[in-house]
Amino acid sequence: MRGRRLFVLIAVIFVAYCAWMIGPYVRSTLVRDSAVTTWSRMAVAPIDGRIVTTLPSAGSTIGADGVVAVIENPLLFTEKQAVEDMRERLTAAEIGVQEADEQLQEILLMERERVAARDQMADLFHRTLETEIATLRTEIAVNAETIAVLERVVQRRRDLAGRGVGSSAELDEASLRLTGAKAREADLNSQLTYALLRNRSAEAGVYIATDGGTPDWLHYGELELKLEQQRLRHELDRAEARLADVRTGLELAQKALADLSSAPVPAPQGAHVFSLLAAPDAVVAAGQPVIEWIDCSILLVDVPVPDAEIALIDKGDTAEVVLEGESFTRAATVMLTRGSAATLGRRDLAALAKGRTSGVAQALLTLDADAAELAKCPIGQSAYVRFPDVGLIDVLRARLRL
Repeated sequence: MRGRRLFVLIAVIFVAYCAWMIGPYVRSTLVRDSAVTTWSRMAVAPIDGRIVTTLPSAGSTIGADGVVAVIENPLLFTEKQAVEDMRERLTAAEIGVQEADEQLQEILLMERERVAARDQMADLFHRTLETEIATLRTEIAVNAETIAVLERVVQRRRDLAGRGVGSSAELDEASLRLTGAKAREADLNSQLTYALLRNRSAEAGVYIATDGGTPDWLHYGELELKLEQQRLRHELDRAEARLADVRTGLELAQKALADLSSAPVPAPQGAHVFSLLAAPDAVVAAGQPVIEWIDCSILLVDVPVPDAEIALIDKGDTAEVVLEGESFTRAATVMLTRGSAATLGRRDLAALAKGRTSGVAQALLTLDADAAELAKCPIGQSAYVRFPDVGLIDVLRARLRL
């Protein structure tokens, strides 16, 4: 009798333990403790400032411009001062470029004047050389006539000396004069050849002085002006580079001021406003949420699941869902599972299942829905979920580690 009572006691304890273990499964199967949900997204303030436009109401849809609200911030003293400083630097840089360019233009003018003077000297060189050539040719012609006359005189003196009439001294004198004329002819021809060579070189841009050197006027001041031009060109390049940097800095400072002065709070076109997290005319900080929005084209189901059952559910498994107020079954697919210590909460999902308590695991399903269901956007609606591949026996065996 005593043994029978002990057996009954053990059986009652075992049944009570089994009931306690499978209780969450039975509850989740019989009670519609799941909920339709979707991903929760925040439209945050891009800058510090005050909301100056009317906020959309909860349940409304974001328009085509994708603007939730506009934030303005007139208290940007540092940024405004930065713009003014950059404008002053821009003025100074522009003056620097202008001064460097004016100095360079002065040097270029001096170079043009030097070149013009050189060209005038070159023209004068040509004219002088042509006059010299003409003079040499005239002298050669005159000297040729002198030679012809002296040759006749010498011939006559030689004839007279041969007949014994003339003196040898007169013949020697005439011969000496003829030799001097011929020597002068050779010298004049040499000078003419050299003058013609200089003339041809001058026509090619190479000027040769009488002594064979280069005329001083040809390169007078050229080296100094070229060095000064090079220095001023480098200075102008540096000034223009500084000007370009300052202009870029001013553009960036102006853009930063404009971006921080006024900015829209963006959200996707067609998104549904789920809740307001800020009030109109409120002062907000950059990164502070203004509204919470959801995309109703993505419907999920948050399913509370016992820890023993969650191990039996895999990603991609099918599920059957019945929404509150409906009698027909919808198809769903397991998207992810989480243990009770790592469930997705209100920061991630727009709505949580009413059976969501500590110690309860989570299965998140993607719900097949038609266009009408998407338009209704039943976020937060209760639902009953069943996993056809997981039964009571499977849960019990998992609990008992069988």
